[in-house]
Amino acid sequence: MSTPSTSEKMNVRDLSFVALFSLIVGSMMGSGVFDVPQNVAHRAGVIPISIGWIITAVGVLALSWAFGYISNQRPDIQSGIYGYAKHGFGDYVGFNSAWGYALNALLANASYLIYICATLGNFALFKFFGNGNTISSLVAESVMIWGVFFLVRNGIKEASIVNVILTIIKVLVLASIIIVFVLAFNWAKFKTNLHLEPHLGNWFDQVKSTMLVTVWDFTGIEAACIFALRAKRMKDVIRATMLAAVVVCLITSLISVLPFGILSAQEIRELPTPSTAGILAQLYGENSGNLIRAAVVVSVLGALLAWTLLASNMFYLASEDKTMPKSFMKLNANNVPINALVISSIAAQVFIVVAFFTNAVYLAMIQLATSLVLLPYLLSAMFALKLVIAEGKIDRLSFIKGVLAVLYGVWLVYSGGMMFLALSSLLYLVGAIFYFIARREQSKSLFDNKFEVGLFIVLIVITVASFADWSQAFITGQIG
Repeated sequence: MSTPSTSEKMNVRDLSFVALFSLIVGSMMGSGVFDVPQNVAHRAGVIPISIGWIITAVGVLALSWAFGYISNQRPDIQSGIYGYAKHGFGDYVGFNSAWGYALNALLANASYLIYICATLGNFALFKFFGNGNTISSLVAESVMIWGVFFLVRNGIKEASIVNVILTIIKVLVLASIIIVFVLAFNWAKFKTNLHLEPHLGNWFDQVKSTMLVTVWDFTGIEAACIFALRAKRMKDVIRATMLAAVVVCLITSLISVLPFGILSAQEIRELPTPSTAGILAQLYGENSGNLIRAAVVVSVLGALLAWTLLASNMFYLASEDKTMPKSFMKLNANNVPINALVISSIAAQVFIVVAFFTNAVYLAMIQLATSLVLLPYLLSAMFALKLVIAEGKIDRLSFIKGVLAVLYGVWLVYSGGMMFLALSSLLYLVGAIFYFIARREQSKSLFDNKFEVGLFIVLIVITVASFADWSQAFITGQIG
């Protein structure tokens, strides 16, 4: 069978509603959901955590509505979160959305690989993996990267079938954890945890800190939109997105709040990673904890597969639209964007090597990954609101939903913090190299208008200013 040419488009619609739903849930519920009790307990008390979840639920549902609204109003845009930014605000903005999203996916994968080895390090058989930062773990992480590469190379439909199986296992395990937590829940214990925790800051700071954790658990909500080109029916994209948002919100919020009716807040903070396994180990013994740790590895492998699919497909979509080098558009005999997949795998390999030599930890990597995806989310929300306003006779309910989605996006960018703003701005600047290559391939000027030139200059200024502020804060000891 001959290999399709670079110009041949991906025209196979083979992803069902179940496959799309599994892709979203698989990408959203990776490692974070199993460690959310400890992560939120470190940052806030029960009441601020609950407030944070309410705000997050409203924001995520508004963002999910934005994706669905755009799909309904502009069914011609089938390139997901990248296409929304491009059609809403131009080529350069669209490129940045694609670039930031792809980097987010690759950094997420690097963090997942470290997390898998760190989790395996809890077992006597794999003690040599340590905390995911040993030579042995680096070798294992490399094997996993290229194992997923060969799986995806053989076909997206085939990879999605594996993802469906892994997602089913993941949901069953999480449902079992919730049932155990409900049965062990003690109202008297929960009430003792309702007191204020002044050492964690005021309520506003605690809510803000909680939402920095929760946003990571919802990264991936747009996954079905990115694979709209492969969906059997466009309406399945919208249905899968909304259902996944509700399901993940319920699961993650319950897993983060219920432990406060089982252990004290301090005990939750001191739990080892993954903290859900630590809770079960205290309730039913170490074997039950090890069972959850094994399930975590399966779950994170599913997220690794899902994000590999998303990263390579994002490079493909941008290349097809001529905002990234045309080489990323090449498909192999299995209709997989092979060059994009190779680049994605090499980049993930580079990230884990850099993490090894710099001792970068899992949490720092996911925070940087999250900061990179915030701009694409905000741009999608802004495009949805723009479409609502463009209708002429504005639907009040749609306008409110659009405003909520935009406000949530702005809040997330604000909450990201200056260090990660500096790093993400720098990575966006580096990405401009690929944009310039794509423009030269078409014999076009670097920018289409003064707005794009101004945006590039603003990006430089933000990078310099953010690094200056961060450096000053570091020198004065305000951050470590």
